[in-house]
Amino acid sequence: MDARSHIEKFVPANYFITKSMELSRVQTSGTLWFTKKFLVYYYYIFLSDNIRYRDDAVRICKIFDDYIASMPEAVQKDAEMFFYSAHAVANPKSPEFRFFPEFAGSRIFTSHEERSRYMALAKKYYFAFLMETGGQAGVNDFIKERIYGKDFDFSQTEEIISEYYGGTAFDLRQKLNDYMASLRNERQVLYYYGFFHSKSNGASDEEFSSLTPVGELALCSNFYELIAIWEHQKFKMVSQPVSLHLDGKYLKGKHYDPEDFTVNRDPYLTILSWMESKGGFSMDEYQYIISRLPAPLFDVSEIDDFREHIDDARKHVESFGRRSEIKTEDFRKELLKYILGLRGDLKKDRSSNPMSVCRLSGRNVIVTDMPLLRLVIGYYKLLSAYKSMRYGHLFDDCEAELRRQYAEREQGRSYEIDRKIKIDWDLYNIHVDIPVMMTSMLLVAAAAKLVDPDKADYAGAASVLGTMMPNIMKHCGFSSKTSMKKAVERLSNAFESGDFYAYASNEHEEYSIPVFEYKFESNADIKAKLEHESMMPSLYRDGRRVRNQNVVALLKAYNSTLPAGNDGLCECCGGSTFRTVQNEPYLEYHHLIPFGMYEGPDHYLNLFALCPMCHRKLHFLPVKDKRDLYKDLSGHNYRKIPLMQRLIELKKAKRLRSYHLDFLLADNAITLDEYEKITAA
Repeated sequence: MDARSHIEKFVPANYFITKSMELSRVQTSGTLWFTKKFLVYYYYIFLSDNIRYRDDAVRICKIFDDYIASMPEAVQKDAEMFFYSAHAVANPKSPEFRFFPEFAGSRIFTSHEERSRYMALAKKYYFAFLMETGGQAGVNDFIKERIYGKDFDFSQTEEIISEYYGGTAFDLRQKLNDYMASLRNERQVLYYYGFFHSKSNGASDEEFSSLTPVGELALCSNFYELIAIWEHQKFKMVSQPVSLHLDGKYLKGKHYDPEDFTVNRDPYLTILSWMESKGGFSMDEYQYIISRLPAPLFDVSEIDDFREHIDDARKHVESFGRRSEIKTEDFRKELLKYILGLRGDLKKDRSSNPMSVCRLSGRNVIVTDMPLLRLVIGYYKLLSAYKSMRYGHLFDDCEAELRRQYAEREQGRSYEIDRKIKIDWDLYNIHVDIPVMMTSMLLVAAAAKLVDPDKADYAGAASVLGTMMPNIMKHCGFSSKTSMKKAVERLSNAFESGDFYAYASNEHEEYSIPVFEYKFESNADIKAKLEHESMMPSLYRDGRRVRNQNVVALLKAYNSTLPAGNDGLCECCGGSTFRTVQNEPYLEYHHLIPFGMYEGPDHYLNLFALCPMCHRKLHFLPVKDKRDLYKDLSGHNYRKIPLMQRLIELKKAKRLRSYHLDFLLADNAITLDEYEKITAA
């Protein structure tokens, strides 16, 4: 198909989009500084306990100080000024720092619900206060002038807004929400890029949400690591995630075939290849052609053919009659997210970002380091084949689901996303993919001139990565020089051979773990040890999360101390099973929330002893047939703790994540009503 025929297949709303808000504060920060600060304060205000004590401030300062210390010396002073406010009350290092209880203030409430609403809004204002956002114009400027005063507390906000308007009528609720609107917008961007997870698309600040494995890694990352993590997430992104809400009706006097709605599986690579072809591209090229391509183009002649038809593309898009397709603002912001991490023109960076390959000049992206760009593209082309091999079936499902949504929306009908496809996409998006992460790390190290990509010096490269990016290496389980060297060598061999099968092969769970003998332990001692082991952090070895075998061993031992008749039976069907050569009932210990891809907690409340048949049923039965199995688990377990209560207890222990509940909802283990009750507990 020639370029013109291809352009004629473009359909409305089918372009690269996650969320149009910009993620970069280019006038006040360098590469990803704002994202780092956002993640830290968001975690401590909304996902952990509120910032209440000096110890909380010390932990925050430790994260900021470690991040700043990992930066090139030339930018450390500017970074210090960015992370630590000039307002003493918003500076966690200052003795005058205002902790949340002081900021929230005090007032008399008539109900628990009223107090909850007040505190939820106070948290959002506290976040804006520490991030120094808000205050762009009008009443917001007026609030910002007061919010950093020594005597301010949140209870004064309504009075301040009323003072601004005098006797003029105004919508108080809207004015209250306007001040911290950026929180919702930035949170939604970071949801799409896999740093946060929630049941919907990150738009609601009220719903149960979690920092993801990628987000948790970013929280403790240093300067170079965060750049590598951002590259990892951009490479994994597709043009339109299945969780995207396609709003509005697209039919404008004629019908568009939903089959023409396509998902580009490598939008980042598409942008990079166009950047390479002529040393850059214009905003018009991005808006009307690049962002609508179903796949990357690598042949310069093909790209030139499309460039010759830019006017045809613009006219075709204008024929849709949709203002959002024509205005440039949203396309510019989306592009800025993709080139954030690659730009060398952010003033505060002072040329410190090693991955600088381009700059933005007016309405044009211009390449500034072509050799480095070609190195990046070379690696990402090879990774693209791996990505398609490992996740191709998921992308097929996502594209089919988006087409279904497109067809329903176009006809003005309601649409509900397939929960199984959504959670499968979410889990892909929020997990660290070892070959992608290792490649991103090597690229950052090569860009910093610390690794020579043309030399097979595995030990040298491993040593550099261990020093340059210790947190990622530790998270991935490469804790020794030998394991680091093997990881680099394994990736290099995969690149040379083009064979990534070892990374794509499925992990097989060890369902039956040998029992340690606790013959001389009391019931109370075993239970105490079981609770202790259940709260231990996850361990990783050579890029894979590994089970804490002590948890199952202790749980088996604890079950054996129960009164006769309460153990040895399947906790699902209640039936007996055969006895092993050790004269123990053979039972397989199953994670309710799967341990592997779903990051299920290695906690005794998440484990059930099952006969082999029930275990296989829970893994392989169609979702529609699983509800009764889960009801049986709730009623037949030895300690008679219903699933709802187990999940509530896991939430209280801070071992439950929003994506865990999404899996259980999609797998028919809980209902939507039960989901809401658990999150509200």
